[in-house]
Amino acid sequence: MSREQLEKGLELHQQGKLDEAAAIYQEVLTVDQGNADALHFLGLIAQQRGDLSTAVNHIEDAIAAEPDRPTFHFNLGATYTAAGELTKAAVAYGKASQLKPDWLDALINLGTTLGQLKKYAPAETALRQALELDPNKISALIGLTAALEGQGLSEAAEEIGRQAIALDASSPEAWTNFGNALNSQGKLSEAEDAFHQALAADSTYSTAGYNLGNVLDKQWRQAEALACYRQVIEADPDYLSAWQNMLLNLLYEPDQTEQSLFDAHTAWADQFTSSSSASSPERTPEKRLKIGYVSPDFRTHSCAYFLKPLFAAHDRGGFEIYAYANLRREDETTPWFKDHADHWCDIVDMNDAEAAQRIRQDNIDILVDLAGHSANNRLGIFTLNPAPVQVSWLGYPATTGLSQIDYRLTDEVTDPPEGEADQYHSEQLIRLAGGFHCYQPADSMPDVGPLPALKNGYVTFGSFNHTSKITTDVIEVWAEILKSVPDSKLLLKGKMLDSEIVRQKVHELFENQGIPSNRVTLTGWIARDQNPLALYNEVDICLDTFPYNGTTTSFEALTMGAPVITLRGERHAARVGASILSHLGRSEWIAGTPESYLEKARQLAKNLPFLQETRAGLRAQLQQSSLANGAEFAAKVEAVYREICLRKPRPA
Repeated sequence: MSREQLEKGLELHQQGKLDEAAAIYQEVLTVDQGNADALHFLGLIAQQRGDLSTAVNHIEDAIAAEPDRPTFHFNLGATYTAAGELTKAAVAYGKASQLKPDWLDALINLGTTLGQLKKYAPAETALRQALELDPNKISALIGLTAALEGQGLSEAAEEIGRQAIALDASSPEAWTNFGNALNSQGKLSEAEDAFHQALAADSTYSTAGYNLGNVLDKQWRQAEALACYRQVIEADPDYLSAWQNMLLNLLYEPDQTEQSLFDAHTAWADQFTSSSSASSPERTPEKRLKIGYVSPDFRTHSCAYFLKPLFAAHDRGGFEIYAYANLRREDETTPWFKDHADHWCDIVDMNDAEAAQRIRQDNIDILVDLAGHSANNRLGIFTLNPAPVQVSWLGYPATTGLSQIDYRLTDEVTDPPEGEADQYHSEQLIRLAGGFHCYQPADSMPDVGPLPALKNGYVTFGSFNHTSKITTDVIEVWAEILKSVPDSKLLLKGKMLDSEIVRQKVHELFENQGIPSNRVTLTGWIARDQNPLALYNEVDICLDTFPYNGTTTSFEALTMGAPVITLRGERHAARVGASILSHLGRSEWIAGTPESYLEKARQLAKNLPFLQETRAGLRAQLQQSSLANGAEFAAKVEAVYREICLRKPRPA
């Protein structure tokens, strides 16, 4: 009788008569409580209705009754996928493919889900197994392209991507993954064309629009890249990566103001905010405070040069340090951070809710974000209020936009108290005396060489900042400097300069200002084992970018004995250079106007004896300043931590 009822229920189910079908399945269960098919079908109905938790419960009950039915595990995976629980979905698809190794769809879903989880090697294995069953399965080829690219195997990804588009040139996914493989190899024009092909196939495919923005960004076409990100956001307001790339690129734009940047960041926050309440550990002056640091950069990274002094000097008697690492690949620096944290927690495979729950369980008093909107950040955790006090510091030169982050550590130069900086931050600004940076150079820092001009017979200006920071306004000023200093040259280094497209554009812009290409030397990325900082020994004077100043590059230049000329602007990112030089005691290198910037560079270039003397003593001056005093810096940060922890908590 149960079999006949199930068949009748299934017929109604297939006709879309869900209530009638569900009633029949329930009747079966009144007679046979453990009927796996009835439980499974009820789960599918719940899934169709969007009641995913009920669907999971029913299907798991079906699996408990008959654990070896691959269809049950497959549909459990589909339900978890719909719920956004990809880790559980991968387990379910994996079980389905184990029970039925020749099930093509199970292998493809397993590989695709593992790829979404960034578990690229096992994703590749599953997708190759699928292709053994059907070598022309387009979805498997698309997924395999992404899995290979995720492992850095871009040439192999390109080959598979070509197979995919040959099979289906109308697939936007195939063109996009193919474009990503080209992009990683520096084949920027080809990648751009691939993304355009994807959008021609489906103009609404946001992933293609986002990646088109990325490849335009790599080609030093920021305005076009921003337009792409904005189009993606307009079509898909929940596209987080597009938002964050847009926000970062806005910082490079000279026309942006504090007001416009604040509006953009708070618009992001409005889209991704949460009303979760914070935990409330005991607040007493004498307790040992638990400080949690959230970062993707516990590795060899520019941020590490500023984190190390604080971690090394933290008072472990008064502060218990937790490192929440969003780090997929550890390197030779990571063990140092593990050794200097009381607790280490990998959160890269946790979603925001899981990571927030872990932080709540740890009873963190103050949670510190170290990335802002930069790559691989976890600001989503902070929107869930896992700690009663939340702080932003270091990794991003603007407000996060989040009301859930209470404070931002800065100083009186980058954010003057008499200005309007406070009203353009969602966080309350805390200005650290002596600067909000403390720098510890790499152990492999080369020795400072003699002044290059003495050997060359001409002055070499230099800038090793990210090429995106070099705007047309910057080039105009730098060109005037080169004109005013006879025979001088300019040395630029940056990863984007590996691209011949970008190199040609840089030379063209300087030539338009009357500077021939033989006066501008362009150098691309230099691997760490090739001692890239030694290139500063070819530079007499460094020129800071504006309105987005350098930070790590300025500290590196000063450590290598090269003075840095900076132009103080009107917003945080445009005043970091002034902060560094003010706290170093070299405010004479801070310009208030482009004309003053040019004149300071010209005057320095005329005085080679002064440059040589400065070069010989600048590293020691930096090391003796507040900018390199780890114990002093940790003490003032800890004093802030203890003071803000006792303030009245924000409303939940």
